[in-house]
Amino acid sequence: MKQSKLFGKTLREAPKDAEAVSHIYLTRGGFVKQLSSGLFSFLPLGFKVLKKIEQVIREELDKIGAQEIIMPVIHPAEIWKKTGRYHEIGKELWRLKSQGGQELVLSMTHEESMADMAVRFIQNYNDLPVLLNQFQIKLRNEARPRGGLLRLREFIMQDAYSFDRDEKELDKTYKKVFGAYQNIFKRLDLKAVPVKADSGIMGGSESHEFMMPAEIGEDKLNGKNAIELGHTFKLGIKYSKPFDIYFTNKKGKKELAIMGSYGIGLDRLMAVIVETHNDSKGIIWPETAAPFKTHLIEISARGGSALGGKSSDQKVKKAAEKIYKMLLDKGIEVLYDDRDDKSPGEKFADADLIGIPKRIVISEKTLAKESVEIKERSKTMPRLLKISKFQDSKF
Repeated sequence: MKQSKLFGKTLREAPKDAEAVSHIYLTRGGFVKQLSSGLFSFLPLGFKVLKKIEQVIREELDKIGAQEIIMPVIHPAEIWKKTGRYHEIGKELWRLKSQGGQELVLSMTHEESMADMAVRFIQNYNDLPVLLNQFQIKLRNEARPRGGLLRLREFIMQDAYSFDRDEKELDKTYKKVFGAYQNIFKRLDLKAVPVKADSGIMGGSESHEFMMPAEIGEDKLNGKNAIELGHTFKLGIKYSKPFDIYFTNKKGKKELAIMGSYGIGLDRLMAVIVETHNDSKGIIWPETAAPFKTHLIEISARGGSALGGKSSDQKVKKAAEKIYKMLLDKGIEVLYDDRDDKSPGEKFADADLIGIPKRIVISEKTLAKESVEIKERSKTMPRLLKISKFQDSKF
């Protein structure tokens, strides 16, 4: 991707209401744009990060046999009344009516719609166990959205739902998802601590929150501020019973399927990565979540210099274009800063703010040494690599 064509621009100033580091850097870096309180648009850089996080989650859940689906965001209120949650949940649940007068709910979670679907396909013991997963929008009428992506009115969640024959089988499924979540957070370089939690409005016999200590966090489950990254629930028959999710066991007897529920907020995870991985200059993305792997920066003389003027500029640009094409041919994701209207200082400042893991600089000085300059975002000192060795190097 050529940066001159990238939609979205870096900003010098943070939003006036921004307190969280993630809110400041994601906005200034051109990753997100706030539409209203608790509502954000993801610009191309932010969308790429979101998809990287989604893919990490998908890969780990695929390993344990999760099957991916997607369900509607708008639900008939009647399915929420079946479980009693329509009346149990307060104002944070969005309620509305269709033009024909049908009572509807904007989903803040999908247990009811999942149960309504499962009852049509789970009939005997051979249909179990099953683990279904989706990445879907959730809506919550938050009284006070804050922290940028940390507390939103509209957000994207990975939510999985399991159906098992008995509690023992649920224990096995629960441990598998629990392990998958630990792998997800590890791959995203987040130190998540699982803590036993109250099941709250979800119900069930047991639940765990995956927490990460952070000053901006509103949760506590050792007296320190923390942010919830994910939540797992053993739901038991709370939803199976009102929806009559019965299956016939090996003895021909009908039994209720046992449910579990497991969720991670992707928007929040993106914010937490930034809260964890940053310095005074900007974001330091772990490679698994970075929008690009490499940031190629072309430094020209911008109109002439004692070292060669416009002819030198052309030489730099030609070399940069060649390296850009080579990186693309090798399948390496690269953001190429080809902008002619930015000074070297502005380009370097933008690169630090955006936080792509590896920076490659080509300039008159590096070409004079037949080299490129390579710098890790997480490190202080750059190094030179001969262009002749660059193509075969993993740099």
